[in-house]
Amino acid sequence: MEPTEALVAMTGIILGSLTVLIPITGITMRVALKPLMEALGRYREIQGQNDATLLMERRLALMEEQLHGMDRALRDLSDESDFRRQLESGSRQRLATPEIATAEAPRAESALANR
Repeated sequence: MEPTEALVAMTGIILGSLTVLIPITGITMRVALKPLMEALGRYREIQGQNDATLLMERRLALMEEQLHGMDRALRDLSDESDFRRQLESGSRQRLATPEIATAEAPRAESALANR
């Protein structure tokens, strides 16, 4: 047998066996890798849901913060409105004098007089 005849025979055997082995390898890989790919798909789906949940929680926290800010602004506006209404009503209310200042005033005057 010449080397070229041996090479042709070997090529035929290899190609013939590959026509059978390639589909068998494909089926085996599909059976072996399908559960792994499904698990990876579920993991990514869950991870995507977690990311969406985190994003929604951040948005909700921002909206709550804005709501509290609006509530504070409304309260401040209400207080200012009440203050302006009291100013414009013209009712004069005497402010209470602190007792400490009134009690110390005579002492301070007597201390100045003694000098």
